[in-house]
Amino acid sequence: MQVKQFFKKLGTGLLADNVTDVGAMLAYYAMMALFPMLVFVLSLSLLVISGDTVRQGVAMAGETLPPSVRDVLTARVDALIKASNAGFAIAGAVLALWGASRGATSLMTALNSIYHKKETRSWIRRQLIAIAMTIGVAILVVLALGLLVVGPAVGHWMMDRFGLGAAFDAAWSIGRWVGAGLLVMLVWALVYRFLPNTDAPFRIFTPGAVSGVLLWLGISYGFSLYLAHFNSFEATYGTLGGAIIFLTWLWLSNVALLFGAEVNDVLADLRARNHPAAARLADSQEHAIEPATGKAAADEKKPPRMPGRPAHA
Repeated sequence: MQVKQFFKKLGTGLLADNVTDVGAMLAYYAMMALFPMLVFVLSLSLLVISGDTVRQGVAMAGETLPPSVRDVLTARVDALIKASNAGFAIAGAVLALWGASRGATSLMTALNSIYHKKETRSWIRRQLIAIAMTIGVAILVVLALGLLVVGPAVGHWMMDRFGLGAAFDAAWSIGRWVGAGLLVMLVWALVYRFLPNTDAPFRIFTPGAVSGVLLWLGISYGFSLYLAHFNSFEATYGTLGGAIIFLTWLWLSNVALLFGAEVNDVLADLRARNHPAAARLADSQEHAIEPATGKAAADEKKPPRMPGRPAHA
């Protein structure tokens, strides 16, 4: 009965929140923010690791993407690496950070809508959160790229001492993909927790993050199969076909991200009575503001002051 209720509420929520339409809106903001984000990540990466390592990491990540999307990203990364110079790391990072953080601010609005949260944070605080999120994600990506170099070297050094070098190669070929999946899940968990206006506790392995990442991987793989066998974008749109494919993939990726948030929201509603963390996420009055007084709605729950009792008592 609970499972049936979950899927019923999930379907209703997806339709009521216009997830596909909101995903299309986010695709526009993602397009505008993605390439500044690439500049920012590369600016940090080239300070600590080589350009060849960056290319290797991008090639590995690109294996999960549709070919047209992979070609666009790898070509842009290669061009940025070739254009890098002494001032690229500093000037590029400063100029790109603001543009990259615009994607985070658009996600704030979308996730607040899904979680039914009223935005009460100031404009400055929202921008700081968006910038901090952008920096945090960039650092995680740089660390992941760095592990591509340090991981095999350290692993071989340790395993060779025990004569297990061949076993490490097999474990690394699997472990790097597991690590990449965990990294994406961590990023999504950070997005679900810190971008919407909620005080719900942070959890990495939320059902929404797991289901959202799995859906995203499935969508990317399925879209790749479609393009390999039934691609009509280039025939229809001509030279714009590659750009349309890229925008379509961004739209599908945003739908997967919003789907995961919807899963968390529905589960929070169903578990609100027994789990305090779920109750906080499900509370639509969290941070709500009274229009007349500007005070938090939680003040209504305060007991009235007894007659004749001093105000400061």
